[in-house]
Amino acid sequence: MDETNKASAPTDGGDGVYHLRLRKGDMPPYVVLPGAPERTEIIAKPWKNVRRVASYREFKTVTGDYEGVKLGCTSTGIGGPSSEICINELSKVGVHTCVRVGSTGCIVPEFDLGDLIVCTAAVRADGTSGDYISPGYPAFADVAVTMALAAACDRLGYRYGFGLSYTAASFYIGQARHIREDGGGYWPSAAERLIPDLRMAGVTNIEMETAAQFVVGRLHGMRMGAILSVISNRVTDRWGDAGGEERSAKAASEALRILNEWDEVGTINLNIGRPPIERRIHVQEGGANS
Repeated sequence: MDETNKASAPTDGGDGVYHLRLRKGDMPPYVVLPGAPERTEIIAKPWKNVRRVASYREFKTVTGDYEGVKLGCTSTGIGGPSSEICINELSKVGVHTCVRVGSTGCIVPEFDLGDLIVCTAAVRADGTSGDYISPGYPAFADVAVTMALAAACDRLGYRYGFGLSYTAASFYIGQARHIREDGGGYWPSAAERLIPDLRMAGVTNIEMETAAQFVVGRLHGMRMGAILSVISNRVTDRWGDAGGEERSAKAASEALRILNEWDEVGTINLNIGRPPIERRIHVQEGGANS
């Protein structure tokens, strides 16, 4: 065996993982994953007994109690590479279930600003997941986590729908945004066709972490899910939070509480009562072709 393949994982100088600065026992098994460190405070707002556990680089961790269930929250930073580090190290300290909370740009007209998208799967254009496994391996959400997120939105009365994400490795060219405001500069032909092609394939939204988290988490034996708030719509050319960030954070906490309830009894219970139909968003199958 080549000696260079024996590289050991770095630590924090003790028995903790290097980047997250966490040790076994620091984290409950159910964790919310925002991208931005400051979003941990928004997520933990309805929690009790909030404790700031660690903060290093883009990774900020808090824990607390939500409706009697111990939850954790660790920020992942932007993109697949930092998400991969976060998920790897959370797995090492005993985490088994994660829900990504983030923002997304929508490319279909059905979702308005502030609506929530529960991701069922993602197109793997993230770059990171390709270092783990071949492109044919799917990036999909855990079924129980997806059902719990839908149940949470139903219970809370939030407008939501299911979506197929495109996880890009770039914010500008990789999401068909010009690098100059006047539309000049480098502009490859693939960027011109990206959005129409994705819409034809039934993709609903674009973001930068979901596919990497689904694949890496799955290969670590973890249950993964994602709920995203729509902050832009490429069809209407509108930007704005419209309260979606806070709603997605609350829905993630509620979903983890539901999952804990199901795990304890060993049964998935979907007897939650259906909300009025206007709170659920139906996206036409087959994509938007216009």
